[in-house]
Amino acid sequence: MNQHSRDYSLALGPCGDYEFDLVERSEGALDPERAPIVEQHLERCSRCRAYAEALTDLDSALAGVLPRPQLAVDFDARLAARIAELQRRPDRGAALAAAEREHEQLLRGLGRGLSWRTLLNAAALGSVAGGAVLGLVSFAPGLLQALDLVPVGISATTTFSIVLGSAFVVGGVMFAGRPGRAMFLTD
Repeated sequence: MNQHSRDYSLALGPCGDYEFDLVERSEGALDPERAPIVEQHLERCSRCRAYAEALTDLDSALAGVLPRPQLAVDFDARLAARIAELQRRPDRGAALAAAEREHEQLLRGLGRGLSWRTLLNAAALGSVAGGAVLGLVSFAPGLLQALDLVPVGISATTTFSIVLGSAFVVGGVMFAGRPGRAMFLTD
């Protein structure tokens, strides 16, 4: 094949049904069952033959100019150790024991529940906050609405109920499971 016809064949590219086969052939990864079919096609098709030769030339040119990476001396040993680590089965007994310990801790925490001290602290916090809001609503009725802290049309009683309920929730969350840590009440 002369250079002109080879260039023309390369410009056309390989036959669509064989392009991937030719790439796999050049990489040495062609399926052995498919190899005889591809070789027969190469004998008959100048386009695919030119493409296969161009792939071989490209591989040779790249091999000549690209640096060859050097593996670390201990690469094989580290790879084998990593593979062995991935193949090792997890210790299910240790995982089960850890889960049981965590479960027992959660049960102990739930068993303590809310102490009376916590509930009293939440009530004290709620009454202080509610008293402050009720006082503001009573003495400066428009102040909370002007500051956009309370929507227009909500009564002082409703505001007090909302603040008191919120304080109970906040107090309960803050002090749950912490007996003896009183914020307002002391021994």
